[in-house]
Amino acid sequence: MKFNQYLFEKMSTFLKEEFQKDIIEYDEGSHLALGDTGFWISSDDKELTIGFGMNHIHYDFDFDSMEDAVDTFFLLLTKRKKITEYFKGSRIFKTKVEIELDNGKSINLGTTATIPLQFWKRKETKTSYQDGYLSIEKTTQQWKELINYAQQGVK
Repeated sequence: MKFNQYLFEKMSTFLKEEFQKDIIEYDEGSHLALGDTGFWISSDDKELTIGFGMNHIHYDFDFDSMEDAVDTFFLLLTKRKKITEYFKGSRIFKTKVEIELDNGKSINLGTTATIPLQFWKRKETKTSYQDGYLSIEKTTQQWKELINYAQQGVK
């Protein structure tokens, strides 16, 4: 089992323990979603992917920090997300997701965009927020364990 798959297994076990009935499995368990919240994780032979809606980050053990993957996973679970949707007419052409930190700063998880077909229409924005799903106190021990694995690259 590759390291990214090992981390995925640990993360999926944690999610299944915390959200038993809300977990939806796809692709024979290699893709998990947390109900209709937008939060999801997946793994393949090469990468661990963590996402929210269409925005996601790929983590490859050979090139990326698995510590960052663990941090992103727990930040999405515990922190408030700011979702900004950009409209031209009635169609969304861009969505930006940010994770709000306690110090007032935010981390941009990603921005997805298409070509605004109704380019002549005025741009409007709609901002919504989604609270974290778990408290930091509830996740601290699991975070420490996964960070330890990520730092050492131990299976």
